[in-house]
Amino acid sequence: MLTFLLTILGGVRINFQKRLPLFSTKGENLLSLHSDIFNGLKVVLKSVALYIEREVPSKTLKLWRTQSPRHFDGGEWDHNGSCVSDRLLEEHELDSWFDPRFGGVNKEARLVNSAIQEVLVNTDIQLLNLTYMSEFRADAHPAIWLGKKDAVAVWGQDCMHWCLPGVPDTWVDILAARISHYFKQGKG
Repeated sequence: MLTFLLTILGGVRINFQKRLPLFSTKGENLLSLHSDIFNGLKVVLKSVALYIEREVPSKTLKLWRTQSPRHFDGGEWDHNGSCVSDRLLEEHELDSWFDPRFGGVNKEARLVNSAIQEVLVNTDIQLLNLTYMSEFRADAHPAIWLGKKDAVAVWGQDCMHWCLPGVPDTWVDILAARISHYFKQGKG
C-alpha cells in the first residue's frame, strides 16, 4: 500500500537577528554551540529530513512545501506595515519585497526556503515550491476584500491568509499534478 507523506512546515515566523545559544548533551558534557537562530532552524530541518528518510518507506511520495509569503509593505504588521493591495506584483518588484539582500519586510519565506532546499539535497524528499508563484499575489489576502469600506479598521489586516477561491486552489492543483505524475511513472 502506498502512503503519501506531505511534510509541511508552514507558518514559521523567525526573527533572524536574535542570537540564542543552542545546547546539546553528549554523555555528561553540556556543549554550547553558540549560533544564531537561523542555523538552529537548519539543524532542526536537517533532523526532520533525516527522520523522514529513515522512517518513511522508500516507495512513499515525500513532498516538502515551501513557505507561503506574506505581503506587508512599509513595515511589519505591528510597525505600520500594510497589505492593502488590489493588484498583482510585477516581477521587478519581487526582490524589493522578498529578497534578503534588500532587507525586505517579507524576506523570511526566502530565507527559510533556502534552508529547506539545502537540507533536501541528496534526499528523496521532493520540493514543492509554491512560494515564487505566490509572491506575485499581493492582492489575494483578505485585508481589503472583507466587504466593508472600514473592514481593515474593524478586523485588522490579514496578510498571512489567502482568499478562497484563489492561491490555495492553485497549490492543490499543483499537488494533484505531482501525485498524478508520480503514479504515471509507476512508482506508486
